[in-house]
Amino acid sequence: MVKQLSSVVLSACMLLTMSACAPLGQGIKSFDQSKIVLMQTEQMVAGEDIAVVETSQGDFKMRFFPSEAPKTVENFIQLAKSGYFDGQKISYIERQQEESGKCRLFAGSGKPLTEPGESIYDEPLEQEISYNLGTIPGAVVAYAPEGTVDSRFYISGTHPVSREEIEQLTASNYPSQLVELFEDYGGYPDEWLHRTVFAQVVEGMDVVDAIASTPRNMMTNKPKKDQRMGKVRVDTKGVDYPEPEKLPER
Repeated sequence: MVKQLSSVVLSACMLLTMSACAPLGQGIKSFDQSKIVLMQTEQMVAGEDIAVVETSQGDFKMRFFPSEAPKTVENFIQLAKSGYFDGQKISYIERQQEESGKCRLFAGSGKPLTEPGESIYDEPLEQEISYNLGTIPGAVVAYAPEGTVDSRFYISGTHPVSREEIEQLTASNYPSQLVELFEDYGGYPDEWLHRTVFAQVVEGMDVVDAIASTPRNMMTNKPKKDQRMGKVRVDTKGVDYPEPEKLPER
């Protein structure tokens, strides 16, 4: 049974399918599994920064993980404070299976998909990979096709993980905690340790779902009707934020 945190993906600039991920388990090294902390499913605490993203369909909120991806988080927050994301179009909708909810929305640069986004850093920002964060539904992930991070991001959408994949993860020495996480929530295990997860949607996945369901041009995958981010603001009040949303078990 799959417990789903969300059903959509927001991304910031290019098709994930343009950048091949390694086979399941490739590159997994031995380490102390007892030190893994699955931070995305932990209760938020007062004082955590969140981003409130206004869109043409409503608002959604996401929490950050600065302990795991400090520079990526800082890059997003500073760009948001500068108004960089405000008014940007959702430039791409990827929907591989119309009925499964497996889809991604691409935004975050305001440029064509083939062009890089922006960064507050003078030097290239390398990926910040964490064992503690999985590419599960609702994960906000830096899109880094050239191996360096900028303003581009996506939000992992609903994607049940098959029994065969779970068995392959176990055989490939994936940490047991991560195997259980993907089994319970679904997601994209082949992207784990290949992507920088820096935030998690905690509220408003119905808004993300609505954007992902927008009719699109089947040739370009662009929404037929413009979908935009309004103002993206960072809120540090830290008051009663909910746990990541779990959809009904399947």
